[in-house]
Amino acid sequence: MHKFMSQHLRSLLFVPADSERKLTASLKAGADGLVFDLEDAVPEHGKDEARLKLAGFLAEHRLSIDAQVLVRVNGLASGRILHDLAAVLPYQPDAIVLPKCRGIEDVHRLCDFLAALEHVLLDGAWETGIVAMATESSEGVFGLSSYRNAPMRLRALMWGVEDLAADLGIRSPHQGRELASPFSVARTMCLLAAAQAGIDAIDAVSTNLSHNFEIGHEAALARRDGFAAKAAAHPSHIAAINEAFMPHAEEIQWARQVIEAFSRVGASGVARLGNAMIDRPHLRLAHRILCRAEGAD
Repeated sequence: MHKFMSQHLRSLLFVPADSERKLTASLKAGADGLVFDLEDAVPEHGKDEARLKLAGFLAEHRLSIDAQVLVRVNGLASGRILHDLAAVLPYQPDAIVLPKCRGIEDVHRLCDFLAALEHVLLDGAWETGIVAMATESSEGVFGLSSYRNAPMRLRALMWGVEDLAADLGIRSPHQGRELASPFSVARTMCLLAAAQAGIDAIDAVSTNLSHNFEIGHEAALARRDGFAAKAAAHPSHIAAINEAFMPHAEEIQWARQVIEAFSRVGASGVARLGNAMIDRPHLRLAHRILCRAEGAD
């Protein structure tokens, strides 16, 4: 099984690839996944240098990085994506993060690029996953229904805020602590699209560098709503995100009780847990909770 699929991710830290200091600091951030960013975090004039800097960093550190290694490349329309892929694929990233994704056709196009380059650079011995940033434009939001029969390379959908705000001409996506209506809709649709496709949904980066309590609150809401992980733009957010996505002791206990209850009833579709009747969806949820808890036990 591919490592990206076998390990549950709670937190993903975006790391600008043009900063040697931030690249080095990311190794101690405690994030489950590191997203080395060649796109929005790097100014246009610095993209070629950032690509070289990231390749050198991965050549030195890839084998010692415990976190999942992801790379956000420049988009399909940028004219840079093939150069980005050719530079990083020799170091076997766990996944490529595809920005400005408009729908499943963009994912298929990236799949073709990856298959060709993996054959040339890695003798076909590595299959790189894909995380699609799926709500960075209104076109991307309308394309969310297309992911149902996605290729196996697609591991997750991530929803984004800032690019969508620019596309809509909105200065702030928030009204107080709450998301403004268009962003709340995009967030929910991304979550449902990922569930329909049978893959993870990843909550957006928070650009608010406020106290960790606020970050933890955002992460707790994301977990409550069904997101599998949350992205971060700053290392100080990671601890709060990781804590928010850890299954609580009472959840783990409940999940084990559900599985035990069904083990007593055999093929029956329902079981009794205390004074409550439970059915197969409860059993499926119990297995998901325990799968997430395995990394903590």
